[in-house]
Amino acid sequence: MTNAQLSPTPQKVLDVLRQNLGVPHGASDVCEVADCSTGQAQVALDVLADAGLIERQQSAIGTVTYVARN
Repeated sequence: MTNAQLSPTPQKVLDVLRQNLGVPHGASDVCEVADCSTGQAQVALDVLADAGLIERQQSAIGTVTYVARN
């Protein structure tokens, strides 16, 4: 999947993560900036992670965050 194939919400979420390289974000972190609900942000994050555009990270306590790939 390329950026040209992304729908608007995943593209906004990807842009937010790329503007903050190396900083882990959760759905609640990106929803306001991407102008979407937390649920929409989570779906977008999952789509981006499944496409290999971002990295999904899970902590020992189960918290999941996402980081843009360089």
